[in-house]
Amino acid sequence: MFRRVAKFAVPGAGFISAGLFPFGTNENDRVEHTPMQKMLAEAPGDKQTGKDRLYLMFSIDEFGRVSSELNSIYQAGFLGFLVGACYGGFVNSRVAYMNFMERNQATAFKSSFEAKRKLQDQVTVTFAKGAFKWGWRLALFTTSYIGIQTVISVYRGKSSIYEYLVAGGTTGALYKFSMGPKGMVSGGLVGMAFGGIAGLASLAILRASGTTMEEVRFWQYKWKASRDEAINESLKVQSSEESDQLLDGHHRKFGTANITLDNIAAGQSKVDSSVSQKDVPVTEKTEKK
Repeated sequence: MFRRVAKFAVPGAGFISAGLFPFGTNENDRVEHTPMQKMLAEAPGDKQTGKDRLYLMFSIDEFGRVSSELNSIYQAGFLGFLVGACYGGFVNSRVAYMNFMERNQATAFKSSFEAKRKLQDQVTVTFAKGAFKWGWRLALFTTSYIGIQTVISVYRGKSSIYEYLVAGGTTGALYKFSMGPKGMVSGGLVGMAFGGIAGLASLAILRASGTTMEEVRFWQYKWKASRDEAINESLKVQSSEESDQLLDGHHRKFGTANITLDNIAAGQSKVDSSVSQKDVPVTEKTEKK
């Protein structure tokens, strides 16, 4: 019985197992490490100090692009702002809608259009206030957490649970700064606990996938570079296909010859020289007379 099940489970024997009996292996289960080994061979590696890595992190390359670490921090902050804005806007707009309906049950409006307009105005304004209130706070929290964690990881040259704990504790303490020392201590402990949970989850996922955070940032940088290159190439193709109306009108009137200011000046000098040569015999005749 087991042999029959194993026969159907082996890749290539059929699709009856449908992935339910993963007793066999195939080429898809093998991870190719050649690109990563090439990247590690070309990288400076242990020759860099923590300060050198931080300097490279906050430097801009020759193409005007930021490092992959700063790009990940920016993306985390933007995502935090987006999530916070959506949450705060939806919650506050719902509260504004319920309050408007409760407070204006006996209000006599001139028309239903006026009532809908006032309701829409109040809901829109409240949505904007809630989005701004929650958006910048969650963006600041996310940027602080990811930024501290990334800076420590880059300085140490590796990823571990320690930077997640430090980042969570520091961010939690700063978030409760207005509540005094006791609030900062409690916020730091809670932030450290949640940071540890997030760090363990992240490291577990990376360990299960057989990669590291440095590899993820490296390939993220490569993908961003290839994306920017593809966008630039598409813009070049689009600009070459679009016709310039002013240039087309010039070609219709003067032809496709390359007429520049230098060519015009050279032609004018030839005309002046020919005119001066014609004037020379005339002056000689007048002198003889």
